[in-house]
Amino acid sequence: MSSNPCYRPRPSRQSRLSGVLVLALGALAGCEKSSPPPSAPVAEQPAPAPAKPAVPSEVTLLVTGGTFGQLQPVDGKGGAAELLGHWVNDEKHCPGPIKDGQATCADSGTLALATGDHWNGPALSSFFLGAPTAEVMGRMGYAASAMGNHELAFGKDVFLKNRASGGFPFLAANLRVKDPALAGDLSLPAFQVFERRGLKVGVVGLASEKTVRTAMAGRAEGLEVTGYEEALNSAIPEARKAGADTVVVVADTCVTELQPIVAKHPEWKLSVVAGGRCPQQVYSKENGVIFASLDRGFAKYLRAQISFDPAKPAGEKVTNIEGKLVDVAGGTPDAETAQLVAKWKAQLDEVLGQQIGFTKTGITQASPQMAKWIGGAVRESLGTDGAILNKGGIRGDLPAGPVTRGSIYSVMPFENSLLVVKLKGEDLAKQLANPNALVSGFTAAGKNKFKDAKGKALDPAKEYSVATVEYLYFGGDGFEFEKLAPEPTETGMAWQTPVVDWTKQLESSEKKPLEKQLK
Repeated sequence: MSSNPCYRPRPSRQSRLSGVLVLALGALAGCEKSSPPPSAPVAEQPAPAPAKPAVPSEVTLLVTGGTFGQLQPVDGKGGAAELLGHWVNDEKHCPGPIKDGQATCADSGTLALATGDHWNGPALSSFFLGAPTAEVMGRMGYAASAMGNHELAFGKDVFLKNRASGGFPFLAANLRVKDPALAGDLSLPAFQVFERRGLKVGVVGLASEKTVRTAMAGRAEGLEVTGYEEALNSAIPEARKAGADTVVVVADTCVTELQPIVAKHPEWKLSVVAGGRCPQQVYSKENGVIFASLDRGFAKYLRAQISFDPAKPAGEKVTNIEGKLVDVAGGTPDAETAQLVAKWKAQLDEVLGQQIGFTKTGITQASPQMAKWIGGAVRESLGTDGAILNKGGIRGDLPAGPVTRGSIYSVMPFENSLLVVKLKGEDLAKQLANPNALVSGFTAAGKNKFKDAKGKALDPAKEYSVATVEYLYFGGDGFEFEKLAPEPTETGMAWQTPVVDWTKQLESSEKKPLEKQLK
């Protein structure tokens, strides 16, 4: 027998034909030296995804002062849309409402804060009780604000509504609920911790110590204010316990009041102390802490850049902080914010066009009737013994014909809020003698002598209630109200408001024109 492994016995004739196919297949499968079958094709591997850029170990604080409703540019500077345009383009800020303390953008590296006092100011905001400002600040992406003493200017319910619309908390470590039955739900957090890029920033808020004392009756009932040092000494350690790597303070007070307090407590290890209410701009860096005062409105902001080392233990991550006060001028405004402001402006223009009275002869700028109309309206609305306003604030005549809200704002164009002070007759007489005074409720009775509304001579020792405006209170035109009455009652009311309301109440018409009703 052959040893060839491919040898097969010769088949019979009968099986030869039927086995041809099997033999052929066997030869192919077992005996032919053919090439191995090609291997299955290898699937192409996708290209590796580009490495995600490293998140910078830096967080930027963007801090503004009290908004005071100044949503539009003033003298070509600032404005909400203009400021947000700067933040988005220059600071890489993420706009849009904050949710649970977080911005809507991934890896957001900015934190927008404010020092308080937002709703009252120009008619664009105050006429709508602050609603436009709240909506716009929500769009701008504010994370928190200190509680300003003007926040309750339109009452508690309006404050709560505006806070919800803005979507950010108001912080006040030194404002406590003394009587829940009166204060209701005005309990405010002392601080909040925000995380940006792995750095936890504790923000502590301070209300002005005048918040309760100077509010209109009923607006701050049930609340009490404690001292700044006491409040900070409690809130800062609590913020650290909550995980804060660094702590900043925003306050509705001038930072010069806080600087000596902070200097006594190096253990607080603060990064930034920002406030408002300073007579002039303040910026300094002392022992590693940035102190800054911010003007009202959106014409300027504080940029504070905090560098940190994420590998270090909690509370020890900050490696450096640098700050700068930035002016807002030029640039591209944020389109969505500009649309919001324009929407409210259109509503205001529509309302200001409504007729609320009629004058047949008109009222000239420097006439006694102008003082009776404007001063009388303020005095009647606030229930004071008299009113002292400034002649320079009246900028034109009231023309003959229909009286509209808009015509009142044309006569009284400046932004001024009303205050009520109490003065002794002796001090009051000196203010009444100021040649710039526009007076209601008191009349001259000889050189430096005056009578009250009942015709009685001023009693030098008696206390009189007087309505005036912020401009005069803080020393405008040589008045001395601030020195004579350091704790005024702040109404939060624009000075045009009582004139509008009183004019409507008079229901003047062609048959009984406004000038005939001014007694």
